Amino acid sequence: MRLHGIDRLIAALALLLIGLLTARQLQGPAAPPLTSVDPDQVQEIRVFEKGKLRLAFLRDAQGWLLSHPEIVRARPPRVANLLALLKAPSRAHWPASAALRQQAGLDTPAREVDFGKLRIAFGGTSIPAGQRYVLVGDQVHLIDTFWFDLAGLPASHFEAQ
Repeated sequence: MRLHGIDRLIAALALLLIGLLTARQLQGPAAPPLTSVDPDQVQEIRVFEKGKLRLAFLRDAQGWLLSHPEIVRARPPRVANLLALLKAPSRAHWPASAALRQQAGLDTPAREVDFGKLRIAFGGTSIPAGQRYVLVGDQVHLIDTFWFDLAGLPASHFEAQ
C-alpha cells in the first residue's frame, strides 16, 4: 500500500505524537513547587545580599512600587517573575539539619528573598552544576540556578520606564 501526501502527513503526526507521549512518560512526574505560598497574597518583597538590603518592593493599589534603593514604579511583569520563585520546581529536598545547612552554604546565605511571612535563603551550587541549595523553613531544597540569578538583578531591571 502506498501512502499519499495527506496520508504521509497523518502518519508523521501520529509518530510525533507517540514520541512525545513516550518522552513525557519517561520524564516522570513534574517537580513539586518550592512553596505553597500564593504569589497574589504577597504584599512586600525584600532582597538581601550577604545580609544587607539590596531591593525592596511594596504592593499598592496601582501595582508594585520599588521602595529601595529608590522609590519608583516597578514593572509588574518583572516583579511577577520574582514572585514566581515561590513556585519554582523543587528538584529535591531534605530536612535542614545543621550539617546539611553548613555543607550547602546556608549558614551564611549569599542572597535571601523575603516575601513577608516566608524567607528563601540561597546557599551554594550543587553538583551537577546548574542547581543551587535554598533553605525554606526547615527544608533544604535544590532549585535551578536561574532563580538565584533572577533575584540578583539590579534595581534598574525592575524600574518602570
